[in-house]
This record gives sequence, structure tokens and C-alpha cells, in this order.
Amino acid sequence: MRIPAPTSIVLKPEQLRLVKRPDSKKWQVHYKIDGIKKWFRKTVDTAEIKEAKRLAERLWMKATFDHEEGRPVISKRFKPVAEVVLARLEEQIKAGTAKPSTRDYTAAIRIYLIPFYGNFNVDSIKPSTVSEFHEWRRNLVGRELSGSAQNNHNAAFNLVIDEAIERGYTTEYQRPATKNTGGDSDRRAEFSQEELETLIRFSNKFTENGRTKRTKMIRELLAIYIAFMASTGMRPGTESEFIEWRHIDVEMRDGQPILHIRLQKGKRGPRNFVAHYSCWLLLERLRQLSPDLAKMSLEEVLKKRIAKRLFRLSDGTVPDNLNKSFRQMLEDCGLLNCPVTNKERSLYSLRHYYATQRLLEGIPIHDLAEQMGTSVKMITDHYSHLTPLMKAKQFAGVVDGVAGGEAAQIREIMQAQSVVNNNILSLVQMSTGLSMPLLVQSSELTKDFESRLKAKAKST
Repeated sequence: MRIPAPTSIVLKPEQLRLVKRPDSKKWQVHYKIDGIKKWFRKTVDTAEIKEAKRLAERLWMKATFDHEEGRPVISKRFKPVAEVVLARLEEQIKAGTAKPSTRDYTAAIRIYLIPFYGNFNVDSIKPSTVSEFHEWRRNLVGRELSGSAQNNHNAAFNLVIDEAIERGYTTEYQRPATKNTGGDSDRRAEFSQEELETLIRFSNKFTENGRTKRTKMIRELLAIYIAFMASTGMRPGTESEFIEWRHIDVEMRDGQPILHIRLQKGKRGPRNFVAHYSCWLLLERLRQLSPDLAKMSLEEVLKKRIAKRLFRLSDGTVPDNLNKSFRQMLEDCGLLNCPVTNKERSLYSLRHYYATQRLLEGIPIHDLAEQMGTSVKMITDHYSHLTPLMKAKQFAGVVDGVAGGEAAQIREIMQAQSVVNNNILSLVQMSTGLSMPLLVQSSELTKDFESRLKAKAKST
């Protein structure tokens, strides 16, 4: 059915016109201001053409003067503007064109900004309003958010204000100043080696206690996922969610296979990293868990570059997320709260475990930052408490009873090849029930290490 076109009278070409729709007797003013791309619409509440023209001219002139003097053309509440921004960001995520930080912005807008600022007019948000928001958020969460999280909230807030300025609802001069009350250094909730071992030992009981078949499958996968996050340091969810078998490469170096994983998405976009050698066991366990891959060897699976998700349930489906199950596991095991920081643990705490282990092994901070896809400053800020432990043996000049410069060389060899007792490997072996094959060990290095110790013993 054809819809009749509205009656339209142009008063100023491309700037001002009167419009009357078929279902209304009253005129509506459509006007545009120089410097603002958007057309504004306002009903003048009259059916008389002469009066409508007079009101339209007056409305357009006032809006022009307001804009020239730095005042908003029209006042608008925060919520509808934020919803426009939110819809645009979600479209970017759906289309795959979003920046890594976009998900953080959408969460900030939906969970924090709209609930608090929603009914405020965008041109009425003052510094005192921003301070009230900080207090409201602190009470809502039960703590002060980290500086990094607050930066995300501030960036999302400014996206909404940018949209409001472009639409003429406020001005750059009226832009509210954001602030960050988070600490520069914020120690994260973490796991000790003993706590993670306790958690992994508990995983079998946790799986058996699942009420449905799907719950048991999710918990079975979770046990492997925990060890994978702890041994790689990747960001759970944003980085692990899209990994497929085809994204794993094998490089032979000095006769040993090295795993490279190409992450497709993440906080800083796609990146590659070298996986800890214990990941061979986790990949083998994931292969065994997949009925469609169980008849192939791990070598065959990696060579075929199969375009299927790495973290799948035993029925081949992909879980929505593992956060809820992990929290339940922590609660059931009595490990939800970190006794050191008094903060609740999450899957992200496994990333902090990995960083701690690698730093204590002596991995340089710059190298670790590159491996984990973060900044040197972030590593320094969050793990400065480890510095005394990292330096303790160096200050003492002792490695397992061996002193002097040669001890440092031995330590370097041990660290580079992971021949020493390895906490990460221990966790992985507990999680999978598998043992590391000898092909990842270096017989030449072992002989060299033994000869150095014997030579040192003779000299003393």
C-alpha cells in the first residue's frame, strides 16, 4: 500500500522547512544549523500556516544563536544518546570490524553508564555529578575499580558525549571532565601453586557432581581450560574463545617441536605467541575429548589445519562461556577469595598465575610483556611485589649450593630449557593425567649440565 507523502513547505533551502504528515493537522519544523549535520524536528503545535512559518523562523534563529554562542541546540537525556552509541558498537562487534576494546565499552555503557547517567540531560552533567557516579559505582561493586577499568569507562563515556556534541545536544565547552580514582598499581587476585593443585584435584569430583549431562561436559572441559590458561597466560574469553586447531603451528628448533598459537582476537588485536611446552599434553587431551578427532594422532590434527574450535565439549558443541562454572567450582572448593588481596578470583586470575611463574623463572619483563600482549608498565605495576623474590638468589649468589658466575650460566641454561622442576608442567600433568614425552627434553643439555656440576664438585 502506497503511503502518502507529507506536505512540505521549504522556507530556507537545506536549512528550514515545514512538514505536515497525513495523519496530523499540526505543522512540524525541520531545521538544520551550520556546523551540525543532523536535521532537528519540533512540532509547533499549530495548524495555521502563517503562525507555523513565524514560529519556525523564530525557532531556527534561536537555535542558530545558541549554537554560535556555544550553547546546545536542544537538550537530550543521556540514555537515548548512549543507546545510539551502544547499537553502533554492537553492530561493529557483529560485523567483526570492532576494535579489541569495543566489548569493554559496551559493557561499561550497559552496566554502569546508562543505569547512573540515564536520566541526566547530557548538557547538565557537572563535575559533582561525575564524583557522585564514582561513589555510586564504588558502592555497587564493593570496591574501587582499577585504573585500567576506569579508563575504559571514561572512554565509553566520552563516546556518548561525542555523539551528543555531533547532534547538537551539548557543546565541547560543556563536555564533563572525567577522572580516574583507581590506583596506579593494583595487585590482582591470584593463585598459589598449592591452591591451583587443590583446585585441579577437586575437578574430578566437581565434574561428577554435575546434575545434567551437559553440565558434566562443561566441567570436564573446564578442567583442561584451567590448565591451558595457567600455562599460556592468554586472556580467557577474548583471546581463547576463537582459537581453532588451524591456528596452531609447529616449528622445529634444535630438533625440538615448538608450539606457536595465532590468536585471532584480543585486547590488542591479533597476535602470536610461543606456548609453554606443557601445552602438548593439553592439546592431546583436547584431541581425545573430541569424537571427530579421536581417531587421528595429534600430529595429523595439527597438519590438517582443521577449522574447528579448540575448546569444544565432547558432543562437539561450543559452550557459551565458562565463567559461571569456574565461579561455582571456586565456591565449592572454598577458593573464591584470594587471601592475599581479599579479592574474588576469576578465570583472569590464571593469567596472573602464569605471569608470576614466568617472572620467578627469570623471564625478562620486556620479553614477558611481548609474550602476554601487554605493556612493560602493566607488568611492572602489577608484579612489583615479586622483585625481592626474583632477586633473592642473585643477591645470595647461590643456586642449589653452587656459587659464583658459573652458577648464573647454569641457571640460564636451566631456565631456557625448562629442565628444572616446573610448576606449570606439574599442573598440566595433574589436569590431563598424561606425562610429558621425552622428545621435548634435550639429552645434550642434560649431559652438559651434569658435566658442569661434576667439574665444579672436583674443583671444590
